[in-house]
Amino acid sequence: MNRPEIAARAVEIAEKRISRDKWPEYYDTKKARFIGKQAHLFQTWSIAGYLVAKLLLADPSAARMLVMDEDPELVSAFSCMISTNPRRKHGQKNSKKTFMV
Repeated sequence: MNRPEIAARAVEIAEKRISRDKWPEYYDTKKARFIGKQAHLFQTWSIAGYLVAKLLLADPSAARMLVMDEDPELVSAFSCMISTNPRRKHGQKNSKKTFMV
């Protein structure tokens, strides 16, 4: 989004609390004052999200790792596998990029 100062500020705020709060799943309220009532602690994706954010701040070009071109052969193979299940309903997607998060 070309707004690295916002991302840097968010990571700075997270660094002050997230480790002390035991890497919670989520925070409640608009200002994230409280750990969510049903949030689990020591969540891998909380730690991974923080590490990815630090990596992307240090090297924004690393975001290219999160996007790749689809392999049409692979998409076709999976599409055939999915379409063999008559109970499953789905639509065709014509996306040229796949986003891995």
